[in-house]
Amino acid sequence: MSEGRGPQLAIAGLCAAGFTIALVAVVSSQLALMSVLDSARAERAADQIAASRFTADVIEQTVERAVAPVAGAEVATQLAVATSGDPNVRSVVSSALVSAHRQVVDPAATRAELIDGNAAVDQAIVRSVIDTAAAAGIDVQAMGADLGDASLGGIRLADAASRAGVQSIVPSDVPNLGLRRAAETTRIIALVAMVLLGLVAVFAHPRPGRSLRRLGWSVAIVCGSWLGGLLIVGWIIGRTSTTLFGEMLDTVWSDAVPSMLLLVGAGLIIGVGLWVAGTVFDGFDAQRQRTLPAHY
Repeated sequence: MSEGRGPQLAIAGLCAAGFTIALVAVVSSQLALMSVLDSARAERAADQIAASRFTADVIEQTVERAVAPVAGAEVATQLAVATSGDPNVRSVVSSALVSAHRQVVDPAATRAELIDGNAAVDQAIVRSVIDTAAAAGIDVQAMGADLGDASLGGIRLADAASRAGVQSIVPSDVPNLGLRRAAETTRIIALVAMVLLGLVAVFAHPRPGRSLRRLGWSVAIVCGSWLGGLLIVGWIIGRTSTTLFGEMLDTVWSDAVPSMLLLVGAGLIIGVGLWVAGTVFDGFDAQRQRTLPAHY
């Protein structure tokens, strides 16, 4: 009897292991799609970051550092405050963040549709500084403002920002990865594999209840691990946010946390339910096996 069940147990065990791997892929890809790969959330977060006091501080420090050597601290502060509140500058910051996000997640994004976020923001800041200075009667020419290379008095804004210790808008080299399509494909393939492997694992096992209990345990462990994993991933994103783009991703992640907790919490409950169902079914099956000889 044991020898006859050996191949069945081996098949059921392999399928259960494959089910767990597929489940990890499904949950991970789904969490990514509903958080950092979500374009709608990214756009909302970009607007929020662009309008934040944090971004205003970045702009102010950059302008002060660039303008002070050629116009003095008082003028630099005046122009910095005005520029940080310029809605056109904030709009360009938001557009730069959205463009960087699209470049990472959207495989259909072409170079012609994307913008150099840092250069675009530099240009917007310079234009705002020049317009504000002109409106205030400040001699722009004396400052040596040059829109061609986004510099003021020969000092590039990016260099000024670096010396001031403030953040860039986006990383200097944003990769074109097409992560959304990869995540969607992974989710579909893994979901199909998970269902098929789960069915085989249950029905190939000599004691289906035990296999169902094992699958339930796997679901509970994976989803339970992600409950803690959400905190760890969020902490990593927060610690590695060295640009405003990183801050945007952190905001997107934080915005999606309630939905993600609901997803993995539901998965944990389903896993416990499957484990209980498998335990009950296995108990009935064992009882039935013990009573079979009495009928013969």
